[in-house]
Amino acid sequence: MYKARHAWMFLLPTGILLTTFTLLPALAALGLSFTDYNVFMGTVDWVGLENFIRAFKDEEFWNALKNTAYYWILVTPALVVLPVFLAILVNQQLIGIKLFRLTYYFPALVSVVITAILWNWLFASDGIFNYLLSLIGINPIDWLTSRKFVMISLAIVTIWQGLGYYMLFYLAGLQSVPTDLYEAAELDGAGFWKKHIHITFPMLKPIIFFTAVISTMSAFKEFTLMLTMTDGGPIGASKTVVFIVFEKAFRQLEMGYASAISFILFIIILILTLLNKRTLDNPS
Repeated sequence: MYKARHAWMFLLPTGILLTTFTLLPALAALGLSFTDYNVFMGTVDWVGLENFIRAFKDEEFWNALKNTAYYWILVTPALVVLPVFLAILVNQQLIGIKLFRLTYYFPALVSVVITAILWNWLFASDGIFNYLLSLIGINPIDWLTSRKFVMISLAIVTIWQGLGYYMLFYLAGLQSVPTDLYEAAELDGAGFWKKHIHITFPMLKPIIFFTAVISTMSAFKEFTLMLTMTDGGPIGASKTVVFIVFEKAFRQLEMGYASAISFILFIIILILTLLNKRTLDNPS
């Protein structure tokens, strides 16, 4: 009883903050999604499902959803798989390995806005990437001004920044795997790939699920890079669903419509999370 009471005392401040700044605003946004609330007009008229119907008929919304899905497909598989091998690499007992861990994690510490500015220089028409391509005889690529390459470019930035962050999750999981398993596998003649396919990946299954969920949520919520690097361009090619929410809410002041789109996005993320869980629970 004593321990339970103290546990609730420690949880209470966090619970109050989550309720105040997450749960209540979410419920308020859900309520606004059934209205035509406009900040300047100040009136709130009930419109029922009109905002949701409008979203499903809105070509701009479907284009943003397609862009978001494409960005998710580019980013999430890479951030689920690549950090595993990075964690294996930095899990070795080598001199100075902590410095390597810090080096790989450092991009996660850099502000997204600063990251966007740095990568804008790299992706510029006369930037480093195009200079390197010119050395091998390849014509310059319009990284951020081409509809074909803009999402790929943004995905590269996201993967670069997220690798070290997700590496830490896998590193923590790897350090809990008994070394006896690897030693026994080596005695049986298992090589690098067999050891990790039959030992590492099964043991990291909960962390893989967690990473898949977190990276999916992050991909579907991303809009800072799009805002700072391309402002949704060219011709809407990098407008994501959250970018549309931002645009409708704070540029066009259509809070009701923006709230409806936000709720649709919440349902999509929830469905994808449940599908991820089902896939990992029943891999066959």
